[in-house]
Amino acid sequence: MHKPSARSTPSLILEENHALPLVRVQVTLQTGAATDALALPALGVKKAGSLPGLCNFATELQRRGAAGRSRAQLEEAVDNLGASVHVLCWPDQVLYEAVALREHIDKACAILADVLLRPDFPADEAERLRRELEANLDELREDEASLAQRFLARELYGATHPYGLPVGGTEKTVADLTLDQASGWVREFVRLGNVTFGIAGDLNRKESEALLARHFTTAPNALPDGPAHVLAFPDPPPRPRKLHVQLVDKPHRTQSQIYFSQPVPHWSDPDFLPLHVATNALGGTFTARLMDEVRTKRGLSYGASARLGTGRGKKSLTMHVFPSSAQTAETVELILRLYTEWADAGLRKGELEFSKSYLQNSHAFSVQTADDRLALRSRLLLCGLPEDYAHTFPARIEAVSAADVKRAMQRHIRPDSLAITLVATAKSVLSSLEKIPALKSANLDVVPFDSF
Repeated sequence: MHKPSARSTPSLILEENHALPLVRVQVTLQTGAATDALALPALGVKKAGSLPGLCNFATELQRRGAAGRSRAQLEEAVDNLGASVHVLCWPDQVLYEAVALREHIDKACAILADVLLRPDFPADEAERLRRELEANLDELREDEASLAQRFLARELYGATHPYGLPVGGTEKTVADLTLDQASGWVREFVRLGNVTFGIAGDLNRKESEALLARHFTTAPNALPDGPAHVLAFPDPPPRPRKLHVQLVDKPHRTQSQIYFSQPVPHWSDPDFLPLHVATNALGGTFTARLMDEVRTKRGLSYGASARLGTGRGKKSLTMHVFPSSAQTAETVELILRLYTEWADAGLRKGELEFSKSYLQNSHAFSVQTADDRLALRSRLLLCGLPEDYAHTFPARIEAVSAADVKRAMQRHIRPDSLAITLVATAKSVLSSLEKIPALKSANLDVVPFDSF
């Protein structure tokens, strides 16, 4: 006789907090919009990267009609509980979440389970969602910082990489999305082995496990069984040893949004923490080098920052400034000079210890609440980092030496390979950009702001 295989056993991350009668329940799908980069013949997607926006479309539709209730009825039921139910989509994951008072969390989870397990995919909501997504793209073009980030991601990662595809899709792909693709995506990826459960708040472990069993893991309210769908995140394509400037031309701008970026190692790489310390010294605090040179000394931009990205795949080091159009070229030239000096000479006297102290002391703010700890632990698990990462973070930062920082920077920092994306008015800034000596041999492309 055939013996049925055991059902998948998903992880439960629990952060108890009994100070308030409030509970947050999260079902994290370990597959996100990165699936848009795949060829999915079963869903009618034959070419990898050809349908960005599918994951977002499918998961958003789940909450717009489920178990025979319309979107309005679901929202009314949530409101009557004083609760919230959300579905959020990113490249690395999809998050299904319910937040309610302890006395109402069971009913809130029942609604969340309907959304997750019994979506109706109503045709009228699909059409409404399509119109909303198209409107969102128009709104995005009015937000110059978001617009610049969209173009920058495509430049850094390429048009078919999971991090290069826009989560919300494009005008063409949104128009092509179908209900069959949406329902097929949910059937393919919403599986018991592909989720992690998280609970923060006023429940103990026994109560948490019982709650999850009632709504998500025991028949008739059980997620379909199936293994995790582990996606391989390819490395970003190698950057040419040549600066590339992408000028996103938007008329009538008096300010420029400028991003400078290059790929960096994965969060789990031994070089990441030394680079984190160095990048924080460059632009991670209000008194860091970029803020001091760009804002305090010269008043070129209200803010100037540098950050390292983290995710399931390799992300990037990104600097951001937003000067006036008249000061755009001066700011670009200054950032390039500062970045080159930082790469060549390393940290200045006192920067290493200040950066380490800041990171150690500010870490407490990232784990001060149960919700914070749940979010961090869930992300660590998703990205393949050890469970004790948060606990050991201050000690590991303390152990970073000047030699570690120097070695990591020499291995990974490439000023001559930066991707520079700015949203500005070309006729106001192009001629002055072309006069910058560091950009004399750079590739400089001008693209319409509404071309992507």
